[in-house]
Amino acid sequence: METVRYFKLENDGAFVAQIVIEYKERHTDGQGNVSYPGEWKSWYSAGYRDILQYGERSVDLATDSNIPLGSQVRLHVYVAAGYSNPAVQQYVFDKAGGEQAVYEISGTTLNNFLKLVSHG
Repeated sequence: METVRYFKLENDGAFVAQIVIEYKERHTDGQGNVSYPGEWKSWYSAGYRDILQYGERSVDLATDSNIPLGSQVRLHVYVAAGYSNPAVQQYVFDKAGGEQAVYEISGTTLNNFLKLVSHG
């Protein structure tokens, strides 16, 4: 699984969006096998979170969040008064790396599309 430290969301939709990071904490058993059991937990940035149409926002998981290192993470975009949209791609949170996943959301509140623009 690829690693990530930053998420960036570009809002090209006709709505207000917010970044939500979903994560599962890493578990290592006695034999060194890694798994990510349990349900997805959600992390929301502090303060003003709205991303208006044609706006963008980034989060640095290492400095902005309390998500444990090594957790499995994915972007979930909350759309105000509409359908929220989880990303298909999943990553491992690594603060040592500088990888950024850039996403774009477009469409309308009830018919929106989330796509990965770049990762690296």
